[in-house]
Amino acid sequence: MTEENKDEIETAENPQSAADEPAPETVKAQLQDTAPGIARDAEAAVAFPAQVTAALEYAAVNQYEYGPRLHDVELIWDVVSAEAMVNDIVRVRLQYSPATSFRGDPGVEYMDVDPDGAILARRQVRVPKENKPVVLMGITALSVVLAVFVISLMTVLKPESGDPLYVAGRVLWIKSERPVAEQNIVYTGASTSGKKITWEMNPVDAENNVLVYVKVRLINQSSGTASILIDENAADLLDGNRKSYQPLNSITNAHTADAGTEVNVAGFIPMWGSIELNNGQEVSGMLVFELPRGSSFTELRWNASDSATIRYR
Repeated sequence: MTEENKDEIETAENPQSAADEPAPETVKAQLQDTAPGIARDAEAAVAFPAQVTAALEYAAVNQYEYGPRLHDVELIWDVVSAEAMVNDIVRVRLQYSPATSFRGDPGVEYMDVDPDGAILARRQVRVPKENKPVVLMGITALSVVLAVFVISLMTVLKPESGDPLYVAGRVLWIKSERPVAEQNIVYTGASTSGKKITWEMNPVDAENNVLVYVKVRLINQSSGTASILIDENAADLLDGNRKSYQPLNSITNAHTADAGTEVNVAGFIPMWGSIELNNGQEVSGMLVFELPRGSSFTELRWNASDSATIRYR
């Protein structure tokens, strides 16, 4: 029996005139008084209307807090829940995602709102995640560009003779080009409509650091399929002091470049996300790191689905 049917039966057994029904304001107050501290979905806006409205309005006006890849994207928000906290504070939990052409898990955030609608705290719990493994997931029209390209090989590849930057792991042959430092990285990528857009990446500490990109080529010569997750733990770049640096998320850290900005890394292809390589296939793209200006580079340690060390001499 559904809740609606149950309500209809109870109404039929206990008829009540319209004059006996409580006013809407009374119903709302009763709901707030009797709720077990948390209201979900549509009930949240009924139980805590001021706080939910304030959270939705704040999210829409302060979209820049989602980062450069989402600050210019049309988003939609849904209320997940509203929970009563101490001192009449309400924690409003929202989920959000691009309004069009998005398939995947929405982002999640929450805000703590006081009775007057002031936002006391805001936290991002999860960013939107596309369900497309080998594509750029930078929702801002970058989402359909291949983050890496896969090439079927017609012959079995062997390490290039005498090349110290081409090494073998248990499953993968891994080749790395020497790291290249740039103050920022500017490149072009196709949008969902096929239009080329200029993208830019900048170091977080632009005063002291630079971006370093490394072109990596992975070749599967095993008999099976290699599943590879390329993320912050995929590799380590060691500087001259043997300090280790991890890759930056080249999707979330990219933003549209200002008009007139010149491309300085032609052919840049971000390497990020989950991929699968069948026997005799390869993938190629760039990892990006942030290092202090003037750093030297000693080696790259590959960790994703295999392990290998490439030393720069």
